[in-house]
Amino acid sequence: MKKLVTVLSVFMGTFAFSQASDTKIREFIRITGADKMAITAMQQFIEQIKENHPNVPDEFWKEFTAEVSSNKMTDIYIPIYAKYYTESDIDELIKFYKSPIGQKTLTVMPALMRESMEAGGKMGREIATQIKEKLDKKAGYQEPPPPMPERIENK
Repeated sequence: MKKLVTVLSVFMGTFAFSQASDTKIREFIRITGADKMAITAMQQFIEQIKENHPNVPDEFWKEFTAEVSSNKMTDIYIPIYAKYYTESDIDELIKFYKSPIGQKTLTVMPALMRESMEAGGKMGREIATQIKEKLDKKAGYQEPPPPMPERIENK
């Protein structure tokens, strides 16, 4: 009987721990707005799909987006966050994002990410151009190619 009580106590403690983690993860997601950012990203993605697939009726997209809620996003995020963060990690993250610098981070992050992606894209295009020019020179290509010789007819 004593062993049964001990085993049940361990299970109850584990259950209480996971519940506390779920609650804290929910708070973290709420503070950071991760659920709302995911919904916004999904809506932007849907707009791109709609442009490429105009034959899908608007009613489908209305019903689809109605099914996606902040609570559903949070529910799918909880086990993912729990996989990578301990409860004390979540406590520290909550503390950080509630601080003034954490709030500033949340405010500037979208612009920071957009500008970083633009800068990275520009750098990638420049590198690609340099490599193409280098390989073209190596292969003997010219930009623009030299004119074709005039056709000589047999007389």
